[in-house]
Amino acid sequence: MTPPERSNAFIEWVKSPLVKSHAIIAFAAFSIAWLLVAVVLIPDTGAAPSAVVPPVVGLRYDEAERKLAEAGLRAALGETRPSPTAPRRYVLAQTPAAGTAVGPEVVVTLDISAGQRRVAVPSVAGMSRDDATVAIRAANLELGQVIQRPGSQARGTVLSSQPGAGQQVPEGSTVELIVSTGPTELLMPDVVGRELFEVRATLEQLGLKIGETSYDSTSALPTGLVVSQTPPAGSAVTASAFISIRVSGRP
Repeated sequence: MTPPERSNAFIEWVKSPLVKSHAIIAFAAFSIAWLLVAVVLIPDTGAAPSAVVPPVVGLRYDEAERKLAEAGLRAALGETRPSPTAPRRYVLAQTPAAGTAVGPEVVVTLDISAGQRRVAVPSVAGMSRDDATVAIRAANLELGQVIQRPGSQARGTVLSSQPGAGQQVPEGSTVELIVSTGPTELLMPDVVGRELFEVRATLEQLGLKIGETSYDSTSALPTGLVVSQTPPAGSAVTASAFISIRVSGRP
């Protein structure tokens, strides 16, 4: 058989129904095999993102849960921790973050506040104002208003606090102090024979003030000592009264 005859015979064979049917079967088998390989070997990347996580930080947990559900997402409770500002059950953080594109039914984890950390008010009654301030700040609290009232204790002594000692309050709260201005009436101390600077400090501690000060150059006492006082020692005087004294020596 000559080459042209062979070529014509091959073409006729290719065009035959039998060959065509075999070719179709082979193509179908190849396609099925390729699909099986694709399913087994090519990983499924999952559904394309269909939702955007809404911002829920600062909302109550139930409000955040409802807002996520409206976006086709689900809420899950995460960490619960104290917060200096956020009330109990309010959302502090969310994962994934707001604005993240996610698939449907994705779970958003919400960290919530356990409320403000609470501390006990220290006992400051009987302390000086300065010592009470140190104790209050050491308890992570702040000094609030200082109210002065007459009291039986020495001037400047803390009489009480508000809130009272031992009460549990949120960290950073203010504590008000009630401070004594001294008794409304007291007995005049004896200051004769004492130096002027010492007398001044004693009287100020009692809430009394030095009024008229005169000098006695003829006194036998050393210079600078108090020779006499008005009112005399033991007299009843009111708080903030002015005391007159006479000092040895010259001005």
